[in-house]
Amino acid sequence: MRTERRIVRIAVRYIAFVCLLQTVLLNAYAVEGDDARTAVGVPEEVLVLGEQPGPGLWKVSKGAHTLWILGTYVPTPQGMVWRSKQVEAVIAASNEVLGPYSASLRVKDDKPYQSQRAKLKDVLPRRVHARWLSLRDKYIGEDPETEKLLPTAAALLLRARAYERIGLSYADDVWRRIYQVAGSHTVPIRRLEYEMGPVAPDKSSSRRSRENAVKYLVETMDRLEVDMTQARARANAWATGDMPVLQTLVEADASYAQSLAYSWPFLGPEDVVRLQREAENKLLSALERALNRNETTLVVLPIHLVWRDNGVVSSLRAAGYFVEEPS
Repeated sequence: MRTERRIVRIAVRYIAFVCLLQTVLLNAYAVEGDDARTAVGVPEEVLVLGEQPGPGLWKVSKGAHTLWILGTYVPTPQGMVWRSKQVEAVIAASNEVLGPYSASLRVKDDKPYQSQRAKLKDVLPRRVHARWLSLRDKYIGEDPETEKLLPTAAALLLRARAYERIGLSYADDVWRRIYQVAGSHTVPIRRLEYEMGPVAPDKSSSRRSRENAVKYLVETMDRLEVDMTQARARANAWATGDMPVLQTLVEADASYAQSLAYSWPFLGPEDVVRLQREAENKLLSALERALNRNETTLVVLPIHLVWRDNGVVSSLRAAGYFVEEPS
């Protein structure tokens, strides 16, 4: 896991500033060989294959100006090829595409972070560490480098590797296709990148975040096999555009993501709430500016950021914009 001394980069998949770059973890701890892909003891659900359309788009209108919203989800089924004729038509008619969405957290003093870089065996209770080693060996492999991870990063890596073992992929095929289509129509892409903070860590927030990080790893291990089953169902639902199924899983994801937010170094509960609100306000302002300046805009955001309670869709509707749900 790579960190800079002054900036901790945090990818936004659902709540800004709370998710580690899982792709970095996957590249840093690559599992090689066919045996690494062997299915594990999770109830089998056939994953969809071939060309799939993904979900429909939300349509947000203000007079003659339209903002189309595509909600994305990762991981997706291995062997799926995303192809949405609706999205391609919207891109062709758009003045610009907005995304991907990411945020950075600036920290005034990173010494508290460096002091937390103890090995997992020194941070976790003995039984928790033994359980971590068992699951690590099962899903990740016997890699001593994983002992250098923070508990939150260990949880994310474990979850990602387990998902890969049951046929799910973190390859960013959706954005790859969006870039291709936008390029063919010379439609510009405006990245949604924000920097939050700076935050000044104090001892109490660092202590609470360490405790919450351990709690997050335990929670991840407790619900791993249930999450694996749900992840396959969710990946299939996203691929085929089954909105009712996706909607039933939004609140479960919200609860898990909130636990992740509270587990990150430096951040006390008040910081999480404040920075989340700051990130959401920046995003909503960007969307409203796009609505005002463009006749047609496509924005691509994590689907749970779009659809959760008080998410993007409900906020735009509350601001007076006309919103049409995907069919």
